Amino acid sequence: MAAPANLNIINSVPGSTPTAPAYQYNVKMTCTGCSGAINRVLGKNIQAPNAYHISLPTQTVLVWGPSLPPFDEVTSKIAKTGKTINSQELVQDATRIPSIEA
Repeated sequence: MAAPANLNIINSVPGSTPTAPAYQYNVKMTCTGCSGAINRVLGKNIQAPNAYHISLPTQTVLVWGPSLPPFDEVTSKIAKTGKTINSQELVQDATRIPSIEA
């Protein structure tokens, strides 16, 4: 049986809207355990007013906020989960931030 859809999307601050600057990652995640590992590491390192969104169906991780840790530091934290980062991008233009699912 497939997991309920709400287990596939993790929002650290439900209802928040991504803003620039943002860090966008495509990360190989095959199950909720994979997205959960990323959620645990980001939960320890991304504090309000910053936020993050993890989507298992689209294999994307989006981190945003006004006082983010350095891009390389966040990238390193995600890499330490053992998940493969297929691509990574620092997004400075708010119009280039992808929409996130509810």
